[in-house]
Amino acid sequence: MELIQVGSAGVEVEDVQRRLGDLGLPCDGDSGVFASRTLAAVRAFQQQRGLPADGIVGPDTWHALVGASFRLGDRMLYVTRPILQGDDVRDLQRRLNQLGFDAGYEDGLYGSQTFEAVRDFQLNVGLTSDGIAGPDTIDLLRRLYRQHQEAPAYAVREREWLRSAPRLSVAGVRIMIDPGHSPELPGFVNPDGIEEQQVTWEIAALLEGRLAALGAHVILARGPATSPTPSERAQHANEEGVEAILSIHCNGMPSPAAHGAAAYYFGHEGAVSERGRLLAQLALDHVVAGTGTLNCRTHPSTTALLRESRAPAVLVEPGFLTHPEEGRALADPAHQRAIAAALADGLVGFLTGARVPVGATA
Repeated sequence: MELIQVGSAGVEVEDVQRRLGDLGLPCDGDSGVFASRTLAAVRAFQQQRGLPADGIVGPDTWHALVGASFRLGDRMLYVTRPILQGDDVRDLQRRLNQLGFDAGYEDGLYGSQTFEAVRDFQLNVGLTSDGIAGPDTIDLLRRLYRQHQEAPAYAVREREWLRSAPRLSVAGVRIMIDPGHSPELPGFVNPDGIEEQQVTWEIAALLEGRLAALGAHVILARGPATSPTPSERAQHANEEGVEAILSIHCNGMPSPAAHGAAAYYFGHEGAVSERGRLLAQLALDHVVAGTGTLNCRTHPSTTALLRESRAPAVLVEPGFLTHPEEGRALADPAHQRAIAAALADGLVGFLTGARVPVGATA
């Protein structure tokens, strides 16, 4: 889709403004034109939904806007291509999880795990076990839903994984490394004109080499000249059956003073990937120790790659490409090697449970 942003005008902008208004975020005075009030409303919506608050309506923000208009019972819910998503799906997942039927993360995506949870619920309550959440299934869910059950099913599963016996090495482990952005969407640019997609590719290639030397099977989410969407990258990871996903991006701000590293994991409205949060923290700790940059902490997010991947996925921004010194450092091969080494240490610690001391090298 074409990005809808400041300066855009027409029926697409009117549609965005109508949807925002229905959610209590009016854009009064901007009718049909993407101006200051629309920008503020889009940013407020993005913040509410755990999306990057850049004020641009791209694919993630658009799908979230459309999904926000649905309430449980508005429509039949079932497996489709492309995948059905919305607030009604998230409500369905929440109710199933609280009743002990493992629908997975409450991510608003009607995928295979949600389908199986619906079938399991239907089988238990004597309905036709077809995996379609229609009026009868939803009515019974509403009557049986227990608001205060101790822990949803997916959270129990996550905690069991964290307590499980660690493996001895990463040999044979399938890992996806995602070089953020692409030639079609190059991202931020450093003071010397180096694009984010070039920086992330170089770091990803170095990281692939380090992990492969340890025996891991590494899948790259894109090539140097390919431009898959975030959803396509998540689908690729799911098809490959990877055990962890690490996406590399760079940060950027209009202010050249902003600098530091941050990491993101799936999380929204109380639904959190505990494994993703652990991987994000380990990766960030090693990057900060290995590069000496400012720690901008880990944060929950609902971007497509984090939300649509079955494996724990994190997005790491090792610095600001728009900062005069840090931006140039991110394009420097020696600095890139330090970042790749830090990310490898974080991944090894996560996958084996043998925490590599921060500042050391596995």
